[in-house]
Amino acid sequence: MSLTSKAPNPEKGKRYLALLDQALCNGNWTEVPELARKTDKHAPERSCFTLTARTEAQIASASRRPTSASSTGTSSIHSLSEAVPRLQQVITASHTTPDEAYCASACLAEVHWLQEDPEAALKVLTTGVPSQSAGGEQRAPLGWLEVCEVKAGYIRATALEATGHEHEAGAIYRAACAQIPGTRTLEMRRWTTRLLARSCMDSYKGVAQPTLTTLSDSLISFRAWSSLWERAPAPPSPNNSSGSQTDIPRSRVWKAYYDLLSLILRHGIVYRSSSVPDRMMLLASGRDLTGDQLVAAKSRQRIELSRVQKEYGSLLLSETRFPKATEINTEVETWADQAVSNWRLLCSAAWTDEELGEGGKLALGREMLDILYRAATKTFHSTAILRHLFTVHAALGEFDLAMHAFNSYVEIIGKAKARAEKTAQHELGFDDNDTAILTAAEAVRVLCKYGDREHAEKALDVGSQIQKWLVQQLPKSANETRASDDTPAAVEPPQRATDSELQPGTIAVAYRAIGTSKAKWSRTTYDSEVRQSLQAQAIEALKQALTATPNDIESTFILARLLAENNKGSSAIALLKKTLSASQASIEENSEYATQRQLLPLWHIFALCFTANDDYESAIKMCDAGFQQFGEPQNLYGSTSANPNGGGRGRAERGIVDQMDDFEKEGLLELKMSQLTLLELTEGPERTVESINELPRLYARLFGSTESLKTTGERPSAASSNMPPPSRAGGSTLRSIAGSIRPNSNRNSAERNGRVVRPASTAAITSSPGSVRTNGQATSTPIAITVTNEDGNVNEKEKEKVAPHHNEHHLHLPFKLRGHGGDFSRAGSLRSKNSGDDLNKSAIEATDHAHASNPGASSALTTSTSTDPQQPLKQMEHNRSPTDWPVPLHHEDNPPEQDVRLPAAHPSSSSSTTFSHANLLQERQHKTSILVNIWLFVAGLYVRAGFHDDATVAVEESVKLVEAFEAEKEAQSANALALFTKGWGGGKSVDGLWADVWAAKGDLATTGALPFDAMEAYEQSLNYSPDHPEAITGISNLLMDIYEQKLPAERPQPSAHISPSSSRSLLPPNPTFTPQSNPTATAAIGGATAGSHLGSAGRTAPRSRRIDPSPAELNRLACRDRAYMLLASLTKLGTGWDCSEAWFSLARAYELSNQMSKAKQALWWVVHLEEGRGMRGWGVVRPGEGYAL
Repeated sequence: MSLTSKAPNPEKGKRYLALLDQALCNGNWTEVPELARKTDKHAPERSCFTLTARTEAQIASASRRPTSASSTGTSSIHSLSEAVPRLQQVITASHTTPDEAYCASACLAEVHWLQEDPEAALKVLTTGVPSQSAGGEQRAPLGWLEVCEVKAGYIRATALEATGHEHEAGAIYRAACAQIPGTRTLEMRRWTTRLLARSCMDSYKGVAQPTLTTLSDSLISFRAWSSLWERAPAPPSPNNSSGSQTDIPRSRVWKAYYDLLSLILRHGIVYRSSSVPDRMMLLASGRDLTGDQLVAAKSRQRIELSRVQKEYGSLLLSETRFPKATEINTEVETWADQAVSNWRLLCSAAWTDEELGEGGKLALGREMLDILYRAATKTFHSTAILRHLFTVHAALGEFDLAMHAFNSYVEIIGKAKARAEKTAQHELGFDDNDTAILTAAEAVRVLCKYGDREHAEKALDVGSQIQKWLVQQLPKSANETRASDDTPAAVEPPQRATDSELQPGTIAVAYRAIGTSKAKWSRTTYDSEVRQSLQAQAIEALKQALTATPNDIESTFILARLLAENNKGSSAIALLKKTLSASQASIEENSEYATQRQLLPLWHIFALCFTANDDYESAIKMCDAGFQQFGEPQNLYGSTSANPNGGGRGRAERGIVDQMDDFEKEGLLELKMSQLTLLELTEGPERTVESINELPRLYARLFGSTESLKTTGERPSAASSNMPPPSRAGGSTLRSIAGSIRPNSNRNSAERNGRVVRPASTAAITSSPGSVRTNGQATSTPIAITVTNEDGNVNEKEKEKVAPHHNEHHLHLPFKLRGHGGDFSRAGSLRSKNSGDDLNKSAIEATDHAHASNPGASSALTTSTSTDPQQPLKQMEHNRSPTDWPVPLHHEDNPPEQDVRLPAAHPSSSSSTTFSHANLLQERQHKTSILVNIWLFVAGLYVRAGFHDDATVAVEESVKLVEAFEAEKEAQSANALALFTKGWGGGKSVDGLWADVWAAKGDLATTGALPFDAMEAYEQSLNYSPDHPEAITGISNLLMDIYEQKLPAERPQPSAHISPSSSRSLLPPNPTFTPQSNPTATAAIGGATAGSHLGSAGRTAPRSRRIDPSPAELNRLACRDRAYMLLASLTKLGTGWDCSEAWFSLARAYELSNQMSKAKQALWWVVHLEEGRGMRGWGVVRPGEGYAL
């Protein structure tokens, strides 16, 4: 070999030097020794840098070894001491450049730092950035120099912290966050990550005593950390990279970041405007920001919180394995707890949908569900996860899924409590007694507030479970814990009950839940014998709740209502006075009016209790106090300059009503209706009519426009009812607030006092499709029974006198074939028992139903009940126009399709689209029910004021609303059960709304002296709701009038010369038959019919039964017996046990049956009910028979 081959080659030296620098920057430590040897050969002047590189490789090799006591890791790190003198020598060598000396100093400082000698590390490090040499050839590689700068800063800061110089270390951390070093190479990224992680954790220490300054500094550090990972995602770690045990875990830093953002959210701190160049990034409140600035700031806060929550959750779940049955992933449960806590704050009134971004609170709930279900994959039977799933599903209106989660929760908790009671030892990983009972109480609240009858029964079972938990025995010491697989130790028998260890607030909530469940079931159960016992138990439980937490608003309300319902008004008034006085004294001046909102039902029921004592002046004061507790009207309703319907309001223009849910808004409307009722009682109905505009105006402010409730986006609206359209502009909708429901202005008081009977319209409000109109007067067949012979066959003479089926009352058979427009002789397409027929037939029947319910439809489409032998037949279906038939399959407008959807998934994995639409349908049901109730209330007020035409228009409006909602409901769930049951949510079912509307029509016809039209309307109401109190009371009085021969058994035929009138009055022009003169014949809605007073002068006793009664006599007896059956059934139900009108009519039925003793008892019960009865039912305080606030 020649001598020239051993001589240094500068070009190779530069190349090997660059490769060495690259290997150092990328952490390829196995390549460093060989590259250092070649660099020494071809560039001997770089001996300082090559020594530094070899030492860095030794450090990386030593730091990867284990550091336990049994290993040689510690000795390997201390073996680096051999490199210390060599590094010190090259640093001070004359041929060493400043850059190389700096890299060597950083390496030497790292050796001292690994050997836990921070003072020596600080002595080695220079205080400034190294100066660059003038000659480019003498410069150290730029890549490793940058790494050394970051590494030196990291070691200097940690050494300063170790020596107690935290302030100087904080300055280094802040400088690093102000200008992030970089992430171009792996080692650069590793040391930058270390430095920023230490900076974040150092700044987070100051959050223990949070101020705007400390929070802002910490937020700056964490944002720098976040931007690092946004610019360069985490690469896979190479096999030969160093894994020093001094690194802070990424999940720990992200958790601290998430904790910081949660703390900012919890304190209500908002971000500054992005245009402000200030280190102070936070504001104590958003008062100094404009509306747009506040929305932008809160949107940025929400986005940042969501991003950090996602990053931390993904990292946590990726690092966590599924636990064994004896293990608990506490960190996953803690993350879920914190996420739910933040979700509650974001869903509060402090945040609006606009500030939350796209999707609003609904999207936020979906995100929360995704977090919980992901957390469930890393936990085993976690009661915390199940509890949160119940809470979030219930908040989103997914009550069935919520109850599935709750049932699993109760099963796991119940088994754990049973094991603890048996072994006298607590188990880890389960909710404590307070949390379990509070969760069960929340389930009772959800079931009672949003559920139907079956859910009320479930609430009773949950209340019983709470009672069982309260008396369940506890282990001797709550501090004794064990894992599930541990061997139980011998302990003494348990001696303590659960309620002895609970917090007072938990005990109060538990007994309130027990009382609520029993009170709810007492209003729902069909067993009248247990109702009084249930109410007594509920009262006792609520008294215990108030003993634990005196003056609790919710317990006070439920107990006061129960006392009022049981004719203990004086006790209810005393209880309400005490709680209201204590609550008023504790209200803060600058509160968010949360307490005032809770007190609103208390003021309402307080007013009703005063009306039971005929103290109307005090009742008026209580109603006024309910509104005046919010101060100025602007506080309650917001700015008057904004949209009166509540849409498009900024935060500054919003009022307290914008923070209320639909149940609170409904309670506010009911309070306004009680105010109007009091005005009617004190100043008369005519004066009240002048103030009726306040009601629709308030509804429009609370719920917005009503036009959407009259249309459906799924299919065309159902056919209009058999009522004609209103003839004046204000009678069709609430869009004209000032004039829509006001009476005709051309009526003066003289006309109202001397009302003239006008001809009835051919399409009067009480008309029924089951009757035939002749010259404007509806006719109907009489109520009759079938007379059979001894062999059971029908008597031939009686076949013609059998009553049609639409006059029969089928108790608890709500799915009788019927059309929506009232034609009970044939069914609509969605109410038929043959609903499983082909689609073409269903479409034809639906079209027929629409024509049948149309006032202008052909009379041939309606079943006739006239006795005329020449009856027109129904139109033949084959005569239908071809355009009315649906197109056949394979037609160009109806091509064949294949259903490629996946099978139905488990409820826990169902898509969000279905639930979102269900929530909209629940909301529409609630709003429609409220608006229908308003229109019927207005109709009753107009009737009492003598404005029958305006009352007709009001009922027409309610019909339009119910028809539109029915069409929407049918499009979603086309079965009779879905229309009959209310399901989850507020409001009433479709059938319940139709029952109310038809009962109102019957009341209108009764006051208009149209008893047979009223009877038909009541029949329609009972077919929709067999237990409707108003319909049963109304039709029973009419049936007893027939029995007493005050009404004929059949509808009288009108005179032939009477021509139809264009008037819209409910009264016939010159009826052939007029009920016997009685001053109560034209009583107001809900009043007794003609001749309903017992013991009235001139009443003749019923004739004794003959041996062979005539058909007319049998018809009369059937009328009396049917009235008795209906009333006896109603007064045993939860909806009618306290209905004084029903009991009064039942007393009349007893008297007509010669049961004088029972009649006296019923009358005494009427007296008892009337003594404690308010001007309105107690249920209006919390509509829907709900007891929970």
